Amino acid sequence: VPFSENIHMVHYDEQHPKEGRCQKYRLTLLDAKTQTTIADDLFDDKSPETIKEFLRKNLDASEPVFIVTDFDKRYPDILKEIFGDKLVHQYCLMHLNKLIVSDFPKNTTIEQELLKYRLLNIFYNRENEIKFLEELQSEELNVINNEEKHQEWSKKAKKEFNQFRRKLKLERRRKKENLPLNSLEKAKHNFDKLMENIRTYDQTIQKRLWMINKHWLNLTLFHYLPGAPATNNPIESYYSKSLKTDNKKQFRTDKGIGNQIKLTQMRRLNLLKKPQKSFLELFRLFNPFKL
Repeated sequence: VPFSENIHMVHYDEQHPKEGRCQKYRLTLLDAKTQTTIADDLFDDKSPETIKEFLRKNLDASEPVFIVTDFDKRYPDILKEIFGDKLVHQYCLMHLNKLIVSDFPKNTTIEQELLKYRLLNIFYNRENEIKFLEELQSEELNVINNEEKHQEWSKKAKKEFNQFRRKLKLERRRKKENLPLNSLEKAKHNFDKLMENIRTYDQTIQKRLWMINKHWLNLTLFHYLPGAPATNNPIESYYSKSLKTDNKKQFRTDKGIGNQIKLTQMRRLNLLKKPQKSFLELFRLFNPFKL
């Protein structure tokens, strides 16, 4: 693994705005250290060749690169072809968490919710949620044999847990803290504990655990490089501010999409400032008649 002080750390992601009824593809590179845009272009497709051309044009393939992506199955081969042994490829942990959540039904039981949080606890510290759910699971034993009482209790328990989750989230927000990451050792310990009981889980969960096992190195590379990002959150934030989900399908032309992206970039660089004089003041300067 080409670890170096001069390694270029970047985020890569894609967005899919529409030009009328035509699907467009927005490919973006963000510098992980400066949080500035390296490249942000629109294409008619996102084929491997298009992605390769975009990356070759905007990154120096002769220099070591640490790149964060989602789990698109095409990326490893594409990146390996371009960067070879100079590549350090990190999979986005928040994207993994989204995949884990999607493996469970929306209306989970307490048992399912507990297992879900144990999976989420592999890389992020979710011990508080797990402890709360374990206490609920103990309470459940008292009502599980009475269907009517159990249904009523389940609704109440889920409401309590959701309130507890919101409380934790608000506390982090007030303290301006992110969800804490586990150490590499703690992550491995939590993962190994889950793997010990893998045969007791549903097939979907077994597949997810084997997927994590397969990609373990690419999920943990950030631990080996100080300051390296574990997620694509910065680029997701950039997307949400530059082309929001609710309006990214409303543009009629490439130019409209491009102008919106450029406008946001100008705002990020603080290039759009209020004029020193108002329009009325400027008008008075050039108007010989008093208003």
